[in-house]
Amino acid sequence: MYGLVLEGGGAKGSYQIGAYKALEEMDIKITGVSGTSIGAINGALIVQGDAKKAYDLWYDIRPSKVFDVNEEYLEKLMKRELTSENLLYLFNKARDILNNRGLDTTLMKTILQENIDEEKLRNSQMDFGFITVSLTDMKPLEIFLEDVPPGKIIDYLMASASLPVFKLEKMNGKLFLDGGFYDNIPINVLLKKGYRDFIVVRTHGLGVVRKVNSKDVNIKYIDPWDEVGTILDFNQETARKNLKLGYYDAQRAFKGLIGREYYLKAKNDEEYYYRYLISLREEDILLAGKILGYENIPYRRMFMEYIIPRLAELLSVDKYKSYEDITVYLVEVLAKDFKVERFRIYSFEEFLVELKKRKPEKTSRHANNIPMFIKRNEMLSKAVKDSIIEEVVFMLFNSELER
Repeated sequence: MYGLVLEGGGAKGSYQIGAYKALEEMDIKITGVSGTSIGAINGALIVQGDAKKAYDLWYDIRPSKVFDVNEEYLEKLMKRELTSENLLYLFNKARDILNNRGLDTTLMKTILQENIDEEKLRNSQMDFGFITVSLTDMKPLEIFLEDVPPGKIIDYLMASASLPVFKLEKMNGKLFLDGGFYDNIPINVLLKKGYRDFIVVRTHGLGVVRKVNSKDVNIKYIDPWDEVGTILDFNQETARKNLKLGYYDAQRAFKGLIGREYYLKAKNDEEYYYRYLISLREEDILLAGKILGYENIPYRRMFMEYIIPRLAELLSVDKYKSYEDITVYLVEVLAKDFKVERFRIYSFEEFLVELKKRKPEKTSRHANNIPMFIKRNEMLSKAVKDSIIEEVVFMLFNSELER
């Protein structure tokens, strides 16, 4: 039995609900939830038994459902279409925000009023706690559901999610601030209830992360490799991607899947992947080495002692990773380039089949145009680094993908 901890992060919260959907499907037993900011709001929906409703809310989210904005103008501004009309809209909206002393949260509160069921929440068998900060009293509050006066749960959840850009609203004559200013990952809240096993769903939102007040804990993290947007990015496309990302990342965490951006079943067979790597064609290895500036070295030594370490460095692979991990990271480079479907669980063999299906007949590569002194430099721009990685990996696996 686990305590589920949901980090604050505004619009990034869609990732958490995708993760919870997978946890439910895997029958992971959760008996308590704590959250900060959006984590508290998502947590309330989970505790009251409405995770499906939460999923639908995020799936259908749009900026205009959360804030009083014109999406047509917003989309044009996001695309940097800076016409006089668009800039005038932006100026007027900024003026309104300043006059109101922050973004109006009326629509957000309406969403909570329509979807948070206090009776169902209080009748739940799950523990529920969250964080806010009393700006008036200048102190943090770790709140459990039983501490909230009847009829006040929505006000308290809004207090937990009161970002500095929002218009501050008083509750009981006091002003409150987003709980992330005290503890954005409130493990300690459930620790006080006796929990020792935790699932923490990260969003990497802005906020303080406090030290866990016990060494006797077991924490499993569900953590996005990708960026999951910004705290105010309620774009529907981003939310739907995050729902999928959370869903598959949760499976990665509990099913032991490998890969960074893709999801592969682990073989846990180092010998298999070592033999796979050394079976790559000599000519391809020599050509890949030439791109990196390695010549006149026996090809297997070049491959294992020069090319693989350099690629591992470029891919930021730590020294504790296995040949299985390294091989998967390399073929992921091709998968991304070939636009292989990401949100699916593959065996390694199935992944290779997809790569072969999608390998383009012609590719445009540019790493050969990059001067060697730049390739050897440890400080490379992301664009240069990606170009080198893509070309070297494509060269290494070129013949393999023709088989």
